[in-house]
Amino acid sequence: MIHPAISLIFSNDEETKSLFSWICSKIKQVDELEEFIKWHLEVNKDVIKELTNTQKIDFSKDVEAKKWARSFLKAYEEKIRGMRHISNQVFERFHKLNEEEFKRIISDNKDYEEKMTNTIQKFLNKKELLIGKIIFAYREIWFLANQIHHLYFNIGYVKKYKEWNDRNFPNLQKLDKSLGNIHCGILKWKQ
Repeated sequence: MIHPAISLIFSNDEETKSLFSWICSKIKQVDELEEFIKWHLEVNKDVIKELTNTQKIDFSKDVEAKKWARSFLKAYEEKIRGMRHISNQVFERFHKLNEEEFKRIISDNKDYEEKMTNTIQKFLNKKELLIGKIIFAYREIWFLANQIHHLYFNIGYVKKYKEWNDRNFPNLQKLDKSLGNIHCGILKWKQ
């Protein structure tokens, strides 16, 4: 199973960082916004780490590939449970911030309505939650490990996985950089 590509989320880091700085100047719950961004960063970093690990595996070497798959699958349930817990926290926090902060800020600052709405929808829109997309990238690694671990291992799947990784990994790295910049900017407002 190959999930859709993760597209570039924030195309202009400076503009996004500036918008979040402006939001921090208006928001009453900077700590809650900072934690919301931090949770995204934590999950994204874990996914990037695992994707990086798979890039080091020589899947043509059966023993090496199976050893990696066993190790990954052994740790998977605990890791995905933690990611789902964070995802639930993100969902709840988003709605809290939206109800208590974002709607008020938008109604008081109509000039920023479009920019704020577009940015907010990058984290949650009618189709998906950003952190959910990140977690699906982790699930993609699980599909690969499962394929390798079981007898029906298909080298063609590894090729598809590598193509998927090549398309998605750079955008996950860019997302990590963007979220890191946003997070650093918010931390300045906490001091």
